Amino acid sequence: MIDGWLNLNKPKGFSSAYCLNVIKSKFKKIKIGHAGTLDPLAEGVLPIALGEATKTISLIHLQFKSYLFEIQWGSETDTLDLEGKVINQNEIYPTKKEVQSILKKFIGWQMQMPPKFSAVKINGKRSYELARNNLEFDMEKRKVFIKNIKLLKHSNNKSLFYIKCGTGTYIRSLARDIAKSFDGFAYVTQLVRTRYGNFSIKNSNSLEKLIEKESTDNFLKYVLDIQSALIHIPSIKLKDERINLIKNGMKV
Repeated sequence: MIDGWLNLNKPKGFSSAYCLNVIKSKFKKIKIGHAGTLDPLAEGVLPIALGEATKTISLIHLQFKSYLFEIQWGSETDTLDLEGKVINQNEIYPTKKEVQSILKKFIGWQMQMPPKFSAVKINGKRSYELARNNLEFDMEKRKVFIKNIKLLKHSNNKSLFYIKCGTGTYIRSLARDIAKSFDGFAYVTQLVRTRYGNFSIKNSNSLEKLIEKESTDNFLKYVLDIQSALIHIPSIKLKDERINLIKNGMKV
């Protein structure tokens, strides 16, 4: 049995589910799950849980995620990224100074409207399924937290940002809302998750590297222990007799 985490660098153009299934097909006896779905357009850190680590997936969601994302000004697509069709356009292109001045309003807690093309469930169905079938439905705003956002590069029609945010934050929605601050439009052209809790893109592994050999020994060298994902949770040291009491559900 293999218990622990893989720090996968998800490639652009593939769904998170596809990458998970590729690993499953190579190691069928291992229970596998992932934390924090990335859209096919997105790339970067996708933590993969193995064995007993799958029981801690809900705990990693408590940690911050960091992204680099680029937006295109002047147009909005139905998916809020470059894969969709253009539904709105104008000629509003904010200056670097204007963009920098507006970012502070997006820091902290706020209510955010998810994209219609997303995995949010509406009456038991994914909203992207309804949107693809051109069905009318309403989305509800969700409370999200943004710890920090910075403008890294700016040109006449594109801007590159860094963001550190909590779970549930949609970068595509953020791009839309930033543009709305100027009565303009924008959509995401590039999205890279650079960090998720203790998992950094600098220490991530490509899908090809993880499955290049079917040797278990080769695979094991990339597996991180379960605790590597739980550094945000306080820990205490216990004597052996107390550990046994806790295992049996007793108070100590």
